[in-house]
Amino acid sequence: MANELKKVVIQELVSNYRKTGNFLVVGYQGIKAMEFDQLRKDLRKKKIYMEIVKNSLAAIAFKELGVVGSASLFAGPSAIITGGDDPVVMTKETIEWSKKIPFLSVRGGFVDGAMVSVSDINDLAKLPSLPVLRAQIITGINAPIAGVAGAFNAVLRSLATAFQAFKDKKEHSGE
Repeated sequence: MANELKKVVIQELVSNYRKTGNFLVVGYQGIKAMEFDQLRKDLRKKKIYMEIVKNSLAAIAFKELGVVGSASLFAGPSAIITGGDDPVVMTKETIEWSKKIPFLSVRGGFVDGAMVSVSDINDLAKLPSLPVLRAQIITGINAPIAGVAGAFNAVLRSLATAFQAFKDKKEHSGE
């Protein structure tokens, strides 16, 4: 590959990867073409993209981005998975596909600019997605308020029941 073409490819990689802080590096050696095609189509539907890169060019691009320690991830045929604002969805989908296709091996990645290992990626895939997490936080915040409102309602119901019983007693006794 000519030096000028390499420079253009590296600049393209840098500009693409600068936009997102979440990447996974996977190995794909041994995957059949039909499986690979299906994987890319399914990921694309979820706005997750898989790009095959030349290892040396990807390592240079990540070095220019300031990502330290990326060279160790690019050993053998490599692809970079990016996409979405939520790294949990990206990792869940990648881990799910690595179970379906044994030749798809997760090597590591970068989440919010920090390098993550395969075990970190597996742990991240177990987390709830961002919308679910937001709902859980809102429910957690709302629970004490709902508890206090329920307690006030219970006191008011008890008071209303007592007044009603007192009224009924007065009416029954004829006063």
